Amino acid sequence: MQQALGENTQKLRRWLHSLGNFFVDLYREFMDKGCQKSAAALTYMTLFALVPLMTVTYAMFSVIPAFDGVAEELQSLIFSHLIPASGDEVTRYLSDFSSQARRLTSLGIAILLVTAYLMLTNIEKTFNAIWGVKQSRSGLFGYLIYWAILSVGPLLLGAGFVVSTYLLSLKLVVSELEALGLATALFRVLPWLLTSIAFTMLFVTVPNCRVPFRFGLMGGILTAICFELLKTLFSYLVANSSFKLIYGAFAVVPLFLLWINFLWTIILAGAVFVRTLAEHSYSSKIMRHSDMLAVLRCLSLFRDKTQTGDTVSDKDCVRLGIGLVHWQHLRSMLVQQRWIAVTDSGDYVLSRDLKRESLWTVAQLVKLPVDERFPDSAGPVSEPEPWLASFLEAHDRLGELAKETLSRPLEDMFSTGVAAESAGGGKVTPPSG
Repeated sequence: MQQALGENTQKLRRWLHSLGNFFVDLYREFMDKGCQKSAAALTYMTLFALVPLMTVTYAMFSVIPAFDGVAEELQSLIFSHLIPASGDEVTRYLSDFSSQARRLTSLGIAILLVTAYLMLTNIEKTFNAIWGVKQSRSGLFGYLIYWAILSVGPLLLGAGFVVSTYLLSLKLVVSELEALGLATALFRVLPWLLTSIAFTMLFVTVPNCRVPFRFGLMGGILTAICFELLKTLFSYLVANSSFKLIYGAFAVVPLFLLWINFLWTIILAGAVFVRTLAEHSYSSKIMRHSDMLAVLRCLSLFRDKTQTGDTVSDKDCVRLGIGLVHWQHLRSMLVQQRWIAVTDSGDYVLSRDLKRESLWTVAQLVKLPVDERFPDSAGPVSEPEPWLASFLEAHDRLGELAKETLSRPLEDMFSTGVAAESAGGGKVTPPSG
């Protein structure tokens, strides 16, 4: 009995220790990625892009006759859910602005669409930075993704509103639902459910990398809960503060800015939560790889898969002991430099001949310090230090020696490794870097 109790205590301590490390990493990543500054930047961008996004929503509903008149009702539903109770004046102003925007010329509408597009690109850049991805979407694929967000998003919200209307009519017709309280419960849950879905799709689809859906769903649900709590708290603070007493009629401006900033803060915190959750889920399998060793292990895997005619997935690379976020960084680099290519299914294939590539090209790819180059001048000094010439000469010799040593073709190295493994009758495990 005591032994079982001791084992349970040890498990609880390990779990609490792991949980503590998770929240420490979450806070560190949130601060290191500059999420507070990004939330401030997105706040001001939202001021310019909110009316264009509303205008696009109206345009999408006007195309479909079945949604005639839904736009106004949907706008009222969204504002009542997204903006605290103190934001009635903001709702009225935004409605007036969007109504005027619908009377713009073709050039004005084009400018509004460009503004909405720039808003989405800035959001993607922020999410990519959280995931360590340097390359944003470009070309036709990126345009289609953004247009899908602009078009499908309002339609999904409209579908949700239609469901709400149906539930309301069902509530009036079927008295048993009202007696059981099912309709009331559905009305309370539906807005939160739609918000959770919206946050989930934001976390999964916006970053230019593959985000595990289960982690995106967990982040979406948690962010929706935090959003509801924040909205209630914000309404309470505004109702019991002296903002309106100090600012008078202008109080709506700082309050709206403050609310949008809080909203983006919890959204970015949710994105960091998804990233940290994904990283910690593989923490027991992660080895401390340098970029050089991680790329070589990935290229070896790609080579083996190419010989069998198979593709490589994200999970295959993570199973090598490479952290998910580390792999996303390497993936972005390998795709950008055209070492690998993305298939239609989202997997990857090798796109270079390893017989023509050497260890030295990999060293240049990952910017190994031995390949560092110094300018002719050491800096803004009138007279260079006497030891500088000797150091530069030694560094050049080191670079030449490294280039000569690492000139071996990758195919030759991988083939030798396979032969050595077959001769030894076991698997050769490379050291962690």
